[in-house]
Amino acid sequence: MQPTVPNILEAIPELEKDIPVESFAAQSLGQLLLIAGIVVAIIIGLVILLICRRRKKLPPSPGLLDNALAALSTLEQDAPPLRECSLRVSMILRTYLAGQTHDPALYETHEEFSRRMDSLAAVPAACREQTRELLESLAEYKYAGGEKQDPLQVNAMVTQARDLLHRISETQAAEAAAAKTRS
Repeated sequence: MQPTVPNILEAIPELEKDIPVESFAAQSLGQLLLIAGIVVAIIIGLVILLICRRRKKLPPSPGLLDNALAALSTLEQDAPPLRECSLRVSMILRTYLAGQTHDPALYETHEEFSRRMDSLAAVPAACREQTRELLESLAEYKYAGGEKQDPLQVNAMVTQARDLLHRISETQAAEAAAAKTRS
Protein backbone atom coordinates (compact mmCIF):
# COMPACT_ATOMS: atom_id res chain seq x y z
CA MET A 1 0.00 0.00 0.00
CA GLN A 2 1.18 3.31 -0.98
CA PRO A 3 0.83 6.31 1.21
CA THR A 4 -1.56 8.86 -0.13
CA VAL A 5 -0.01 12.07 -1.20
CA PRO A 6 -2.16 15.07 -0.46
CA ASN A 7 -3.04 17.25 -3.35
CA ILE A 8 -0.92 20.37 -3.07
CA LEU A 9 -3.57 22.58 -4.62
CA GLU A 10 -6.00 21.62 -1.90
CA ALA A 11 -3.46 22.67 0.78
CA ILE A 12 -3.23 26.27 -0.48
CA PRO A 13 -5.82 28.44 1.22
CA GLU A 14 -8.08 30.51 -0.94
CA LEU A 15 -7.86 34.25 -0.82
CA GLU A 16 -10.88 36.44 -0.70
CA LYS A 17 -11.99 37.62 -4.07
CA ASP A 18 -12.07 41.28 -5.09
CA ILE A 19 -11.25 43.24 -1.93
CA PRO A 20 -12.29 46.83 -2.66
CA VAL A 21 -9.38 49.27 -3.03
CA GLU A 22 -11.35 51.97 -1.17
CA SER A 23 -11.01 50.09 2.11
CA PHE A 24 -7.20 50.41 1.89
CA ALA A 25 -7.37 54.07 0.92
CA ALA A 26 -9.72 54.89 3.80
CA GLN A 27 -7.41 53.27 6.33
CA SER A 28 -4.25 54.92 5.01
CA LEU A 29 -5.97 58.33 4.71
CA GLY A 30 -7.07 58.10 8.33
CA GLN A 31 -3.57 57.16 9.42
CA LEU A 32 -2.04 59.98 7.39
CA LEU A 33 -4.43 62.50 8.93
CA LEU A 34 -3.62 61.20 12.42
CA ILE A 35 0.14 61.46 11.81
CA ALA A 36 -0.23 64.92 10.27
CA GLY A 37 -2.27 66.03 13.28
CA ILE A 38 0.36 64.77 15.69
CA VAL A 39 3.17 66.50 13.78
CA VAL A 40 1.23 69.78 13.68
CA ALA A 41 0.51 69.52 17.42
CA ILE A 42 4.20 68.97 18.18
CA ILE A 43 5.23 71.95 16.03
CA ILE A 44 2.64 74.20 17.68
CA GLY A 45 3.82 73.03 21.09
CA LEU A 46 7.44 73.85 20.27
CA VAL A 47 6.51 77.30 18.94
CA ILE A 48 4.54 78.06 22.11
CA LEU A 49 7.44 76.87 24.25
CA LEU A 50 9.90 79.10 22.39
CA ILE A 51 7.60 82.12 22.65
CA CYS A 52 7.18 81.60 26.39
CA ARG A 53 10.91 81.23 26.86
CA ARG A 54 11.65 84.44 25.01
CA ARG A 55 8.96 86.35 26.83
CA LYS A 56 10.25 85.59 30.28
CA LYS A 57 13.89 84.94 30.90
CA LEU A 58 14.48 82.04 33.16
CA PRO A 59 15.87 83.12 36.51
CA PRO A 60 19.58 82.47 36.72
CA SER A 61 20.77 79.39 38.46
CA PRO A 62 21.24 80.11 42.16
CA GLY A 63 24.30 77.89 42.20
CA LEU A 64 26.39 80.34 40.14
CA LEU A 65 26.60 82.94 42.86
CA ASP A 66 27.25 80.33 45.54
CA ASN A 67 29.99 78.71 43.45
CA ALA A 68 31.66 82.05 42.75
CA LEU A 69 31.52 83.12 46.40
CA ALA A 70 32.92 79.77 47.55
CA ALA A 71 35.77 80.07 45.04
CA LEU A 72 36.52 83.60 46.27
CA SER A 73 36.57 82.40 49.88
CA THR A 74 39.00 79.64 49.00
CA LEU A 75 41.14 82.14 47.13
CA GLU A 76 41.12 84.49 50.09
CA GLN A 77 42.29 81.71 52.40
CA ASP A 78 45.05 80.63 49.99
CA ALA A 79 46.36 84.21 49.60
CA PRO A 80 48.36 83.51 46.43
CA PRO A 81 50.72 86.03 44.82
CA LEU A 82 49.01 89.05 43.23
CA ARG A 83 49.37 87.85 39.64
CA GLU A 84 47.88 84.43 40.39
CA CYS A 85 45.15 86.02 42.51
CA SER A 86 44.19 88.40 39.71
CA LEU A 87 44.07 85.52 37.23
CA ARG A 88 41.83 83.46 39.51
CA VAL A 89 39.53 86.36 40.45
CA SER A 90 39.21 87.26 36.77
CA MET A 91 38.32 83.65 35.90
CA ILE A 92 35.75 83.52 38.72
CA LEU A 93 34.14 86.78 37.56
CA ARG A 94 34.15 85.80 33.90
CA THR A 95 32.70 82.36 34.67
CA TYR A 96 29.95 84.00 36.71
CA LEU A 97 29.23 86.53 33.95
CA ALA A 98 29.11 83.80 31.31
CA GLY A 99 26.60 81.81 33.34
CA GLN A 100 24.58 84.61 34.92
CA THR A 101 24.35 87.16 32.13
CA HIS A 102 25.41 85.05 29.15
CA ASP A 103 28.25 87.49 28.41
CA PRO A 104 31.01 85.82 26.35
CA ALA A 105 33.76 87.45 28.47
CA LEU A 106 34.91 84.03 29.66
CA TYR A 107 35.87 83.02 26.14
CA GLU A 108 37.72 86.20 25.18
CA THR A 109 41.11 87.67 25.87
CA HIS A 110 41.16 90.94 27.75
CA GLU A 111 41.93 92.79 24.52
CA GLU A 112 38.99 91.19 22.69
CA PHE A 113 36.73 91.96 25.62
CA SER A 114 37.88 95.62 25.74
CA ARG A 115 37.38 96.13 22.01
CA ARG A 116 33.93 94.57 21.83
CA MET A 117 31.35 97.35 21.69
CA ASP A 118 28.64 95.38 23.46
CA SER A 119 30.83 93.96 26.20
CA LEU A 120 28.89 93.69 29.44
CA ALA A 121 25.64 94.68 27.69
CA ALA A 122 23.86 91.89 29.55
CA VAL A 123 25.18 93.06 32.93
CA PRO A 124 22.74 95.38 34.71
CA ALA A 125 23.47 98.99 33.75
CA ALA A 126 24.07 99.96 37.37
CA CYS A 127 26.91 97.40 37.60
CA ARG A 128 28.65 97.78 34.22
CA GLU A 129 31.17 100.45 35.13
CA GLN A 130 32.18 98.72 38.36
CA THR A 131 32.55 95.42 36.49
CA ARG A 132 34.64 97.02 33.73
CA GLU A 133 36.89 98.79 36.27
CA LEU A 134 37.48 95.62 38.27
CA LEU A 135 38.31 93.59 35.16
CA GLU A 136 40.69 96.35 33.99
CA SER A 137 42.44 96.44 37.36
CA LEU A 138 42.75 92.65 37.40
CA ALA A 139 44.23 92.76 33.89
CA GLU A 140 46.91 95.18 35.08
CA TYR A 141 47.99 92.69 37.75
CA LYS A 142 47.77 89.75 35.33
CA TYR A 143 50.10 91.35 32.83
CA ALA A 144 52.44 92.96 35.36
CA GLY A 145 54.25 89.71 36.02
CA GLY A 146 56.25 88.96 39.10
CA GLU A 147 55.32 87.01 42.18
CA LYS A 148 54.72 89.84 44.61
CA GLN A 149 52.95 88.72 47.81
CA ASP A 150 50.51 91.21 49.31
CA PRO A 151 47.79 89.62 51.47
CA LEU A 152 46.07 92.99 51.96
CA GLN A 153 45.81 93.54 48.20
CA VAL A 154 44.57 89.95 47.71
CA ASN A 155 41.92 90.58 50.35
CA ALA A 156 40.94 93.84 48.63
CA MET A 157 40.61 92.10 45.23
CA VAL A 158 38.49 89.33 46.68
CA THR A 159 36.30 91.77 48.61
CA GLN A 160 35.79 93.92 45.53
CA ALA A 161 34.83 90.88 43.47
CA ARG A 162 32.50 89.56 46.18
CA ASP A 163 30.76 92.95 46.48
CA LEU A 164 30.36 93.14 42.70
CA LEU A 165 28.86 89.64 42.50
CA HIS A 166 26.35 90.47 45.23
CA ARG A 167 25.47 93.76 43.54
CA ILE A 168 24.90 92.11 40.14
CA SER A 169 22.75 89.41 41.70
CA GLU A 170 20.69 91.86 43.76
CA THR A 171 20.23 94.24 40.81
CA GLN A 172 19.10 91.41 38.55
CA ALA A 173 16.64 90.21 41.20
CA ALA A 174 15.26 93.75 41.61
CA GLU A 175 14.93 94.19 37.84
CA ALA A 176 13.16 90.82 37.52
CA ALA A 177 10.76 91.73 40.32
CA ALA A 178 10.05 95.12 38.73
CA ALA A 179 9.42 93.47 35.36
CA LYS A 180 7.08 90.97 36.99
CA THR A 181 5.01 93.68 38.66
CA ARG A 182 4.72 95.57 35.36
CA SER A 183 3.36 92.48 33.62
